[in-house]
Amino acid sequence: MKHQWMAMLLFAPMVWLEVPPSFAQSLFDRPPTRVMIHNPESTEGLRNRTTITVVVPEDAGNSLQEIVLRQLPNLDQWDWGHLEPRVYLGDYSLRGKGNSGLASAVVSESEEVLKIQLTPAIQPGQTVNVVFRGFNPQSSIYQWSTELLAVGEDPVRYVGPTLRLNVYEQDPYR
Repeated sequence: MKHQWMAMLLFAPMVWLEVPPSFAQSLFDRPPTRVMIHNPESTEGLRNRTTITVVVPEDAGNSLQEIVLRQLPNLDQWDWGHLEPRVYLGDYSLRGKGNSGLASAVVSESEEVLKIQLTPAIQPGQTVNVVFRGFNPQSSIYQWSTELLAVGEDPVRYVGPTLRLNVYEQDPYR
């Protein structure tokens, strides 16, 4: 009996130090803060190749698994297209096309939220470019808030910068 009490006294602090699974969270040591959006053709109604670029810092401490964009209020929703996004690593390139199968994208029913899942996750020190093909909506200023999620169970949502694109009216004399 004495040995059981001793064992309980020795192991009890270890049990209390364990974090319950509901509190386990994945996080970045230093989250990505360089998030950009590019649209080489900014005239309404034209085919676009919208690219989301994220730089994952070398000291991020974890890989980037998911990017979430929420369109800020606007009369028109952005057209992300119906094709699977393409991904390439490295600096943004005006003609960068990327490879398919490295990311999946889901647009919410309201078309306000775009979730991009990266497979495999983007390692610290890498820059990822996710390319979408669609058509530019009506002329306006389009903005999105960004969230970045690390690999792992129950990831912490890091708020990134607000992204902004201008779409201009068709020039009848062009």
